[in-house]
Amino acid sequence: MIRKILLIIILSTAISSSFAQFTVGNHYVGPMLGLSFLGSTYQLGAGYEYGMEIENFGKVGVGGIIRFWSYSENYRLGKWSYTDFLIGAQGNYHFKVDDNRFDPWAGLVLAFDAGSVEFSGPTGVFYDKPSYGGIWLGLHGGLRYWLQPNLALSSRIGFGTLGYGALDVGVDFKF
Repeated sequence: MIRKILLIIILSTAISSSFAQFTVGNHYVGPMLGLSFLGSTYQLGAGYEYGMEIENFGKVGVGGIIRFWSYSENYRLGKWSYTDFLIGAQGNYHFKVDDNRFDPWAGLVLAFDAGSVEFSGPTGVFYDKPSYGGIWLGLHGGLRYWLQPNLALSSRIGFGTLGYGALDVGVDFKF
């Protein structure tokens, strides 16, 4: 009996036609999996937004992002290994579209990249240590596609300073 009730609830939620575009006063949070353009490696992350409306401007989301990635580069006499942990603030403008299943947006990110770099190779081989970490400023844009009123698939592409860019996909939950 409980299984039937759960199935009815799940199906009625899944086929619901009342989707919700980005709305003021709601929170949006979700995990992301991305491909970092820096080192061509995978990255793990999460994002958060809070919906607000600015008079005579439109709907905006303010919040934060977190990203982690690690990669290495092999050279003839050794290998450089990079690890990056990026944490930052984001502000996004949400465009109004007729189909409320779609939520396109564009915005800015200001972040700090707590990176590290290590060299492994034979003793006595010295290279200038590459730069890493620091303050990061980026532009990004994305799209949410609402599967249910509180669940969306999301994608994001971003470019920033420090040679960083990424293509991310994930899910967002609205509450």
